[in-house]
Amino acid sequence: MKKKKKKVNPNCPVPGCNAKAPHTSDPIIKALVQNMADPAKIAQWTLGAIAEIGKSMAADLAADRRFALLTRSRQQEELYIRALYAMFIATPDEVTHIMSDALPNSFSAMYKKVNQSIFGGKGLLDVVQPGLTFGTFSAMAQINSAAHASFSTMMQVIVLGPNAEYLKPFKDGAYFHHISIYCSYLNNIQKMFKAGKTKAEVLTQLIDWHLPKNLQAAQSAVAAGRAKKLTGI
Repeated sequence: MKKKKKKVNPNCPVPGCNAKAPHTSDPIIKALVQNMADPAKIAQWTLGAIAEIGKSMAADLAADRRFALLTRSRQQEELYIRALYAMFIATPDEVTHIMSDALPNSFSAMYKKVNQSIFGGKGLLDVVQPGLTFGTFSAMAQINSAAHASFSTMMQVIVLGPNAEYLKPFKDGAYFHHISIYCSYLNNIQKMFKAGKTKAEVLTQLIDWHLPKNLQAAQSAVAAGRAKKLTGI
């Protein structure tokens, strides 16, 4: 017996969307879609948002606001992944759906596609790793839990205290090096689009930047730059 094909919503072809009217019937969404049709703007605005949140997180760290710090940890990743998905993977209809904030609009689903298409399957967010004392975890599960201000994140902050191992990447600067690379890539993407490069040309360069050896080189360069700034040498 043949399965019945699910009807496509005439207002939005994205599977699972229950929009009762076209997303762009809302003038705010329409204006947002029109602006975001320019990939240079997506890169520019995302860069600004990530940099602003990064400064806020640095202030949280300096003031020992550990719970506030952790609840922000997904925002940087989500902004970067959504931007790459919208610029290089999504169809025009999908971009409109993303801009509407209607469900489904899963960060995890977008990450999987970006990881395969741009990161070459080498992304680490979904990788299951051994816990510090027992069990396993993935970075995706951790940042999702923190983003929802979960009780488990609250207890992690209370029980493990201010010198816990999970805070090390924040305190030694590794986390902020990671985020600064996102900012650098977005800045370069913006410049390339403004210079007239095609989406295919920019994507080829982006894939190259995300090769493990090139990411490592970028991280080393950022770390060296920070060390030079701190020492004044």
